[in-house]
Amino acid sequence: MLDAPGHPVPCGRHRVKRHREHLDLSTVTGLVFDLPHAPWVGDVMRLRAAYDPVRLRFPVEITVVGSSGLGWFSDGISRTQLAREIRAIAKAFSPIHFRFNCVACFPGSAVYHMAPADGSPFHEFQRRIAVCGLSFEPTPYSYAPHCTIAEVSRDVARSAHGDLMDFRVPQHDIQVASVSIFTLETDARKCYQHERIGLGV
Repeated sequence: MLDAPGHPVPCGRHRVKRHREHLDLSTVTGLVFDLPHAPWVGDVMRLRAAYDPVRLRFPVEITVVGSSGLGWFSDGISRTQLAREIRAIAKAFSPIHFRFNCVACFPGSAVYHMAPADGSPFHEFQRRIAVCGLSFEPTPYSYAPHCTIAEVSRDVARSAHGDLMDFRVPQHDIQVASVSIFTLETDARKCYQHERIGLGV
């Protein structure tokens, strides 16, 4: 949820038109696709422990509303309204079945990640959120659905980059059956899950 990959894009009309310097982004609210517990998730956490220990505080997930794409949810939205709108969208959306592509690193960054081989259902879910009437904080980054493995500093040993690129990507179908509303404390780099909402139920 902390990553902001992609290329700058103009803000759409669904966004709140405010200048970033006037925003209090010390605490922000987003939405993630929950990934099921599996052995490969443990492998991701071991790499985080070795190269990006702060990220151990965050779940292994695919963000749908956060630092890229729509931006964070506007801070004026009540938790009740947010949950109601997300439930309505999730109820009409079937669970997602997908496979990951290879490990990659975003250009100009040291964020190692896996992207879905077919990102269309993730984009479609986000599109439905974009037109449901909720508002969002501005962001200059386009949406690229992905699961972050780790972000490393540029001065780490070259072997660390090799370890991350050599991560064994799961070769089986993965099901996303729910989304979760999270609050992120950006300064403390901590996140808290508030509600998990099933897809298609």
